[in-house]
Amino acid sequence: CDPDRICQLLSNLLANAITHGHPDAPVKVHASQSPQGFELSVINRGKPIPQELHEQLFNPFVKESKRSSQNGLGLGLYIAAEIARSHNGSLHFNSGEIDTRFTLQVPEQKEV
Repeated sequence: CDPDRICQLLSNLLANAITHGHPDAPVKVHASQSPQGFELSVINRGKPIPQELHEQLFNPFVKESKRSSQNGLGLGLYIAAEIARSHNGSLHFNSGEIDTRFTLQVPEQKEV
């Protein structure tokens, strides 16, 4: 992998979690590697992502306009998703009443 791009992806996910998470709750990072590949998750507590944003969340310039802490352009998740794709991986999320989790999954690359 390109370590600089994976660090950028992690930085974008952390910034998103800090911006949108509950200010008194920790942001958690979990990473693991298995024979199937690599997985990296960023988890925060806070309000769930509104359902109307789910399908467009990884598009450029998408952000929730209701929150006053929005200083970015709405490119962080888009860039993170593009980094995942460039590593033949995927970026997905699960957002509910308890927490929001963004997970990068990169399959094990077979030598050719």
